[in-house]
Amino acid sequence: MAVKGSSFEDIQAQANQLLRVWAENPKLALGDLTKAQFSDTVAAFTAARTEVDDLRNQLTRAINDLNAKAAEILAVTVRARSVARGQFGPNSTQYEQLGGTRASDRKPRTKKKPPKS
Repeated sequence: MAVKGSSFEDIQAQANQLLRVWAENPKLALGDLTKAQFSDTVAAFTAARTEVDDLRNQLTRAINDLNAKAAEILAVTVRARSVARGQFGPNSTQYEQLGGTRASDRKPRTKKKPPKS
């Protein structure tokens, strides 16, 4: 959102509309602003907008790649923790070192008490 209440699409459409009217009415005067100057400003806006869209696409691609690599690493670490639990036991130091909670460190289950009537 460039300006409060106006989207980039609206701004581009309004600029294009002004350029069409200005082309049909060359005597239109906007102080010291010429049609060529305004046309250059619109072209610079369009180029900047295209560049920002390209950068957003690159950022989205990079974030997706990062998330995929993170998921791959997480899958391997969970698998390694499971292997350590199987090979060394659920109460082993190796299992705890890989982020597991040793069986002896777990709280015992408690029975739910029936509600009082």
